[in-house]
Amino acid sequence: MPDETKSQESVLQRFFDQFRQGESFLILTHDHPDPDSISSAAALREIASFIGQASTTVAYGGIIGRTENAHMVKYLRMNLRPIDRVRIEDYNHIALVDTQPGTGNNSLPPRRIPDLVIDHHPMIAPTRKVPFADVREGYGATASILAEYLFKLGIQIDRNLATALLYGIKSETQDLGREAYQIDTECYMKLFPLANKKLLGKIVNSRVPQSYYSWIQDAIENAQIVGNALVTRLGEVDTPDIIPEVADLMLRMQGMVWAFCVGQYKDAVVLSMRTTNIRKNAGSLMKRLVRGKGSGGGHGLIAGGKIDVPGLEPWQIHDLENELEENFLRMIHRDDRPRVPLVGEDGERRKGSKTRSLVLVR
Repeated sequence: MPDETKSQESVLQRFFDQFRQGESFLILTHDHPDPDSISSAAALREIASFIGQASTTVAYGGIIGRTENAHMVKYLRMNLRPIDRVRIEDYNHIALVDTQPGTGNNSLPPRRIPDLVIDHHPMIAPTRKVPFADVREGYGATASILAEYLFKLGIQIDRNLATALLYGIKSETQDLGREAYQIDTECYMKLFPLANKKLLGKIVNSRVPQSYYSWIQDAIENAQIVGNALVTRLGEVDTPDIIPEVADLMLRMQGMVWAFCVGQYKDAVVLSMRTTNIRKNAGSLMKRLVRGKGSGGGHGLIAGGKIDVPGLEPWQIHDLENELEENFLRMIHRDDRPRVPLVGEDGERRKGSKTRSLVLVR
């Protein structure tokens, strides 16, 4: 375990030292929470019960749209509440997990400073005003931070929570293959024997609706190759989770180093950026890209952003997406490269691909 564990562990202990018996505690995930945020919140609720005997609620903004995430909440009984079903002012203490104040991706009121922040993304200026902040960039998932707390505090982890934390680390680090550190591997290995592998398999292999394939079709048909970068657009979507999922899919193409996907969810343009270039920082690029327009951030290889566009006409949104795409290509020095459609106008494969005959096996 990292040398910093002892000092960081005292952050949580000191936070709960201020609790009075029976006080209420609200834990907020980031909006449209992913497995890392959901499992981290569930773990913090368990710690709050163990140390602070707190009356705790876990809430989220937006929706849980991705099928795997919805099934995770259902099968593992995560007990989350939509933010519109809680009154934030009724709680004595508030924590943010896997997000920070001022990032624009959580539903904490702008002027409200949380009492506690636990996150693995780079610390931003507003977090320095938080009384208790445990922000560790050397962790691939916030779930690893919370799992380490549970192990160090000797708290028994039930199967559902272990499964949730395992899935949180697994999904955030893409099976320990993306921005994973030794601590993530250690926590993963400790959680694995405690987890329900059958339920984990059901979550990972969740069935998806037909509309999912429509979005994938749109993404492929709109995709353009620009050097070793791939850019695409989705238009209006009914769940923002599909946008980063498409970015991940685009980056899997052979020879691609960058992927950039844009879509519209309600009154916002949502952006997702992925890279395999460890010398660049996708989070910093995203902040520059949306500066003065919206909010965004991330870490080395992955980033996301959002620009609110209420009242804009479709052509104005289209122009904004053009601008964002061009600026992204300029930042990665690909703006002078020709754009090549991923597939032809009729959906045919690009030249250079090999045609294979269909072999029937009986």
